[in-house]
Amino acid sequence: MPYIIRPRRVRSVVLAILGATAFLGAMPALASAACPTPGSSQLLAEQGDNASYFLLEGSSFEEGAPGWSLINSEIVSEGNEGSGGDSSHAVLIRPGGELISPAFCVSSNIPSFRFYARQRSGGWFGGALNVSLRFRDGFGFTHSVPLSFGLSGNGSWALSPVLDLAKALPWWAPDNVSVNLVFQPANGSSWVIDEVLIDPYAR
Repeated sequence: MPYIIRPRRVRSVVLAILGATAFLGAMPALASAACPTPGSSQLLAEQGDNASYFLLEGSSFEEGAPGWSLINSEIVSEGNEGSGGDSSHAVLIRPGGELISPAFCVSSNIPSFRFYARQRSGGWFGGALNVSLRFRDGFGFTHSVPLSFGLSGNGSWALSPVLDLAKALPWWAPDNVSVNLVFQPANGSSWVIDEVLIDPYAR
């Protein structure tokens, strides 16, 4: 006896196909979703970097460190001479300390960042500064991604290299993920950090 597709079965198949088509049609919109960003400008043009940046929340440290976590760290009156602004305060991270930024959104439109830093004391083997990115996956587990090992300094304020944000995340990280930046002196050194500048890829 030939197999007969009953009307109810036909309707179920049609609905399934339509549902899959609608889902696939929505995928580009989901993939193109981007983190909202504040206004940006060419804050580093005098340093030869023509990318547009915005200042990460509270990272001028002129009014304390709202939203930041300071572990064995403190606000100091050591303005950053490199930015060309009126910076008069920064954060000193002592040996063994950490400076953790407020959480902020990262997606493909937030590719990189830079910051100003000054090595205060050398520690062992000249000292260094490690920078990493922390985020939580969809199951609530926290992950740490190293962004730079062993940034070195000579005691003067300097602008960091361009460090990855979106590209540093593993492929399985959630879209529009909330991240924290973590600054950690290495080898017993101490560092002063100021003005963390986020690139929203606005050229």
